[in-house]
Amino acid sequence: MRFGLLIVIVAFIHCTEPELNNPKDFESDSFRANETLLCLTGQSSGCQTAIPVCTECRFYSTGNTYDGNRGGIAGADAICMSDPKKPPFPRLAVYKAFLVDDVNRVACTTSNCSGGVSEHVDWILKPNTSYFRAADSTKFTVTDSVGIFNSQLVHVDVNVLTNTLTGLATGGWTTRTNNHCNRWTDGTGTGNAGVAANSVSVFTSTLGSCNAASVILCVEQ
Repeated sequence: MRFGLLIVIVAFIHCTEPELNNPKDFESDSFRANETLLCLTGQSSGCQTAIPVCTECRFYSTGNTYDGNRGGIAGADAICMSDPKKPPFPRLAVYKAFLVDDVNRVACTTSNCSGGVSEHVDWILKPNTSYFRAADSTKFTVTDSVGIFNSQLVHVDVNVLTNTLTGLATGGWTTRTNNHCNRWTDGTGTGNAGVAANSVSVFTSTLGSCNAASVILCVEQ
């Protein structure tokens, strides 16, 4: 019985390419959701770049907490797509993790992106866009022409969050050098991760810890 249960669990958590025999299968929500997860985790070679569709975009914080080992940026993005708090509508909305490292997701390489949007690497905020809390549709910030913001109207979630791992430096939207939990693959160590002080302040001079669990902020694309 235990062996059978193990097989079911493994089958559930491991995404595989679906076998599609009916052309209508390609139009189904289940196919599109599965394909999105495969692309985010690098398990599909036939991926196309996601086309951003939200014009008034939403943030949510995950219902579960995670230490610094999040399977890299791709793993964190996959968590955002599968967490139980992910908004159910629109069904095909894509969410990505509000995290940076030094290679896979970069907001700015100079303070406040003085060189423009060309500094971005897979950045998850759009220029000149309003962002809302998914929990209650309250607007909490508006990005500038390079897709960053310098103030918030309210907290990013209805619950006040503290010490949320981000990888960001103390200001200017650059990545905090060597403080991104080895590109989000290491859940050990203390005082070694860039964090948001709380959910109304992106930056802090205090370091968080890769061995400490926190929610992931997820952003609609």
